[in-house]
Parts: sequence; structure tokens; C-alpha cells
Amino acid sequence: MMKTFLRKSAVQILLGLVVALTLFLPGLLYNMFAENPLTWFRGEYLWMFWAFGIVLCACPSFRLSATVLTGLAFLELTQFASLAFTHEYITPSTIGLMLIEYLDVAESTVANSIHFLHVPLVVLLPYLLCLEILRRTWAFPFKSRWFVIFVIAFLVFPLVRIKTDTDRDDIVNFFPTAKNPTLVNTLNSYSLYFGVLLPESLFGRTVAHQFPEYQIRETGIPTSPMTVVLVMGESLTPNHMSLYGYGRKTTPFLEELTGDPDFVHRKGYSAANATRAALPMFYTLQYHPLDENRLRRQDSNLFLLAKQHGFRTWYLSAQNSNCLNGVNLGAIDVMITADTRPELFEREKDEGLLELVREVPSGGKNFIVVHQRNVHLPYQTNIEHRPAFQRFPTEGLSFEDSTINAYDNAVLYADYLYRQLLQELRQRTDGPLYVFFTSDHGENLGDNGHWGHDRLDLVSSVVPIMFYARGGDGRYVREMRQKPPATHYQLGKMIARMLGYDIRNPAEEGGVVYVNGVASQGRSGYMRFRVSGNGELRDLRVFRPPFEAVEGKGRENVKRVTHSIPR
Repeated sequence: MMKTFLRKSAVQILLGLVVALTLFLPGLLYNMFAENPLTWFRGEYLWMFWAFGIVLCACPSFRLSATVLTGLAFLELTQFASLAFTHEYITPSTIGLMLIEYLDVAESTVANSIHFLHVPLVVLLPYLLCLEILRRTWAFPFKSRWFVIFVIAFLVFPLVRIKTDTDRDDIVNFFPTAKNPTLVNTLNSYSLYFGVLLPESLFGRTVAHQFPEYQIRETGIPTSPMTVVLVMGESLTPNHMSLYGYGRKTTPFLEELTGDPDFVHRKGYSAANATRAALPMFYTLQYHPLDENRLRRQDSNLFLLAKQHGFRTWYLSAQNSNCLNGVNLGAIDVMITADTRPELFEREKDEGLLELVREVPSGGKNFIVVHQRNVHLPYQTNIEHRPAFQRFPTEGLSFEDSTINAYDNAVLYADYLYRQLLQELRQRTDGPLYVFFTSDHGENLGDNGHWGHDRLDLVSSVVPIMFYARGGDGRYVREMRQKPPATHYQLGKMIARMLGYDIRNPAEEGGVVYVNGVASQGRSGYMRFRVSGNGELRDLRVFRPPFEAVEGKGRENVKRVTHSIPR
């Protein structure tokens, strides 16, 4: 009896491992054909898939288990077809478009199938092999109809998570990310579309907003080497930078730079009040929070624009890869994040970014994004490895004083990083060098009694916008001085011009700024206001969902409007 139990248990565990490896194997095989290999880094998924495999093998019906695996294989086929054809993970909006234009999708698939024969191979071979192994060994493991419940629970878990997560309004949180196995990305996208977006559309909880397409014109750029760098800060507010008049000397290096005629700085407004809402808008040049065309089409994606004009694209981040949820990763040649090099950032913190910049070969054309982490809660943790920058005491003080001091220490450390980064770039780059500095959003530090940035307000949308140039076209410095970008959107358009594109948005409103809330696509509300030539803010309005249809140049019909907001 005991021998039988042990034998069945061993077979069950081994077959569960076979299923788990099957779920991982398509991604591994696809890497053999991909220009930019897929990566994932969370080991807990192996245990999750293994547990799923064990309960799947315990189902009493082979037909049921085979149906489940066949369904997963079909979904993975659509995922890898998207990766092969568009170099992008399949997203909820892609799924919706695929179902609407299924005839065009089918025609394109047939017409281009000769170029993507590896797609069905990398998916079907592992799944067919797994099914054959299960068929031959089906009688050996334990069987119980109760295990069917666990199989169902696994399949609906992504939808349950989306529905119950505290960030469920920010749907971009559940978009594909490079740190997940492809199957997890696939289930998330299909669950989000069929479980959230489609029901909302069918039952009238959302409306279709009509925005005109961007007009993208190529202007051409020199073929000689040049480097365009975007340094994306984290939670950095100009209100605590001495460069902008703050009482404490938190940015001594940046203040030194003001004597350089090729350095320009001003205050501006972020695209949104939270990282995962702001960055997709920034990198795709999304102007209006409700304009879904940018995330869906990706034709104004800065990485894609750069790559099309011969730039090698780099994304170097001290944060996790999910900060780029909603951005097509296929146009990024080199992507290194805290997910891929955890030991580097655990040891060096943000100074690990300097090490990565040193790995960028000199010469040629490069578009480099450097995403910091250090000015983020908990502020003190991100600089604890560098006592020299803990200038302001944090022990034995009130919460307010301790938090402000820790933040100012983090800003001081960021200033040091800017010095080191510019030094590296000056030494290692050939040809013109253009460097932009900004932040994903600002930060409340007791302003109107608020702390952090997870709310829709003006304080946490104010960010620094700085620019440094060495050599190259002097018109960019003149433009920054005479008509500096006041928003992430305007800054993104300027970067696009350096990459060789003139981008026109027919729905753009002169002097009007939009700031999204903490959730993408306006799902937690957004702000609209005007900024005059002298920087004066007026006509502030806050829009909260549900929205009525928006067409053209921001003619919103609003359910609820708030005019008072902390400044």
C-alpha cells in the first residue's frame, strides 16, 4: 500500500514538472529565433506551474486536461505570433482589434506565414510532446474530481487578481511585462479584455473617445555619430532642489552647471501622478489621458522612432521592468533593469546605472534612457550605502522632519549621480551629445498636509525639466531657452525632433496641459488647465470617471468637476 502511494506520488510530481516545463519551454525555444530574447526572472512561477501540473494530472478525465492544454497552446500561439510579427506582447487592445478585424488578421497571417514558421513549432512541439507523455502515463497518478476545482482556480486567478487588486483601476498594471513568463502575460491580457474591458464596453460603463491620428513626418538627421540621453528621475520635485531656489543646498552640481551656456532648466508638469501611468504616456507622446490610440498603435513610441532612424536603443533602469507596461519593448535593443541585474542594484543602488552606461560602446548613434530609483520612498533606504550623502539627520526627529531630511539627502545623492553620469557621457560619446533630465512625477512633502504622490493634485505633477548639450545643433539650446517645453508631452516631441521626426497632433490645444491621475487612461481622473506665457496657471478643472464621449480638441462633457485643488 505504501509502495503504491509513493510510486503514484513520484509519478504525480514528475508529470507535474513535465507540465510546468511545457508552459515555460515555448519562451525558451522562441529565444533561439528572436532578435531580442525574451526574459523572465521570477522563480516563483516555476513552483506555480509545477503545482498546476500536479493538479492537472490528477483530474479524472484526460479529455478535460487535454482540452485545457490545447486552449493554453492556442492562446500562446496568438502571443508568439504577436511577438514575431509586431515584436510586441499581445495586449488587451490588440485582442479587441484582432477580434474585430479577424479577416484581415487571417489574411496577413497566411500571406506572411513563410517568415514565421517557427511560431507554431515553438508552441506546438512542447504541448504535443506533453500531451503524448500524459496520455501514455495517465493511469499512474492519483485521480480525483476535486482537483478540477484547482485547475479552474488557476485559469481564473488572473481575472480574480485583476478584479480584487488594490490597483485594479490602473489596468496598465496588468499589461505584459518582461519579467513574466509569456503564459502569464497571455492570461493577463485575455483576462483583462474578456473580464473587464469587453463587459465595460458592452454594458455601457465605458464610451468610445474619438481622437485624430498623429501626423508623423520624417525630417532627416545626420548620419554621423550622436547620442541622445533621457535621464528619468523618480519622485523628484523641483520644490526641494536648490537649483530652483530651495533653501537647502541639495543640488550643488546642477547649480554649477547654470554657468554653462549649454545648460537650461525650468519647471514643468508630468504626464501623470504615478510612474506606471506617466511613463507609457511619456514614451508614446500621449497628450490626452483618454487617447488610447498611442498605446494601441505605438507609432509615436520614442524607442521605435529612434530605431527606425538607425539609433541603437537602450533602457537602463534601477527599477523593475513593469514600469514600461504599455510600451512596445520590441524596439528596445538593450534592456537592463533591476529584474535582470538584481545583484548589481542591490550592491550599488543607483550607481549601478553608471556601470551600465560604461557598457554602452562609443561611436554610432545611441538613444539611451536611464531610469533612476533613489528619490523614492523609503528615501533613506536608497542612500544607506553612501553615508557621505546623509547630511541631514533623520534619527530622533518627528515624522515630518525626518521624512523631509531623508528626501533632501536623496536629492543630494541624485545630484552626485548627475555629475558622474555627465562625466561618463562626455568621456565616452563621440559626436553631439544631448541630455535631458526630468522625473516621472513630483512628490508631496507635507504640502497641504499630503505626503507621497498617489493622488490627483498639482504638487505631485510638478517636475524639473533640464537640458544639457555638447556640440551639435545650437538651435536646440536656443529653443530650450526661448520656448522651453513645459510638459512631458512637449519634451517628448522635442526628443522626437532630435531623432528626426516632426510630430503634429491635430487635437493639441495651445497652452492647455493635461495631467493624468495615478491610473492609466484616466481611470482615476485627470486634470486640465492652462499655462500662460509667464507660467501662470488658470482654468483648472478635474475630471472624474465616468466620462461622456470626448471628440477632437478636448470637448469633454463631465459628470463631476472640481475647481478647488491644493496647490
